[in-house]
Amino acid sequence: MALMRTDVPRRELPWLGIGTRGEWYDYRDALEASDMAFNVVPRDAKVEFYDPLGTGFGEAITWYDTVPGVQVNVQLDNNRILGCVSNQYGIIQNNDAFSLLEPLTNNGAVITHAGMTEQGLCFMIAEWSNFTVTGDEYKLYIMATNSFNGSYPCGLIITPVRIYCQNMYRKLVRSDNLLHIRHMSLAQQRIEEAKFNFGKISGYITGFSEIMNHAMYVTLTKKKQEHLLSMAFPYPKNEEAERYQISKERIDRMREEFCDVYMSASDIRKYAGTASQFIHAWYDYLSHGEQSRRMAGSWADKRFSRLASGEIKTDVVKEALK
Repeated sequence: MALMRTDVPRRELPWLGIGTRGEWYDYRDALEASDMAFNVVPRDAKVEFYDPLGTGFGEAITWYDTVPGVQVNVQLDNNRILGCVSNQYGIIQNNDAFSLLEPLTNNGAVITHAGMTEQGLCFMIAEWSNFTVTGDEYKLYIMATNSFNGSYPCGLIITPVRIYCQNMYRKLVRSDNLLHIRHMSLAQQRIEEAKFNFGKISGYITGFSEIMNHAMYVTLTKKKQEHLLSMAFPYPKNEEAERYQISKERIDRMREEFCDVYMSASDIRKYAGTASQFIHAWYDYLSHGEQSRRMAGSWADKRFSRLASGEIKTDVVKEALK
């Protein structure tokens, strides 16, 4: 792990540049500003059939047949198709989904970002209270999510971000750290119940603080660091020699970028030799690494959607804490 950089790298929140940025104290205003104040309706999925000689007299016939068990979710105002799902899928309108933020905005939270990604993730970010863990200040972000394509739940995600280096810790404590509502028949009922159930926020902060304090006292030997690196960036197996070499070179570049953050960032070096150093560097790399600024704009959109859905390697973090 070579020393490659001594300064603190410029890091930004994963959702900056995606959707609309503003300052809203009512989720309805954020819906209007981000063009998400629309309704969605289910339509039958149909397949078009065409027979150029259907009548036997040279006259073509076109007909449609319904696909059993499938529905298409369509944006009502412009007929845009937002998803193709099972007919058991229960649509949760954005107005209902983001009303989950109302108890928070009534108590001082401010909605700062809202929008829909290319992958169909509808989201709002609300900023709330600050707190301190292991000497670092954190700002508490609540991410409300919804979708119409079956890829993302309607729910709330707590995302504490270090104010100094702004690392994102999605999924560190548990999979659904505040609220997760499936798009099924009882979804609307659960939304109403959730408005009165925000006690999990304090519990999350307590659990998060305990984990980060524990990580300060877990020592990582050189052997353990190498083991974690191989878990985070495994080389491909059982491939042809030429293809394997290309893949290995790509993995080597990713390892080098991660080690750059792990060993060089001054704000992370203060945790040197502990699991906390690895955890900070790992989430930094996943959500704010330099490679994101060298990629096309849509890559940032996809990266944010993956983070919001929890598609990150938490097994590496769990191994570091052992």
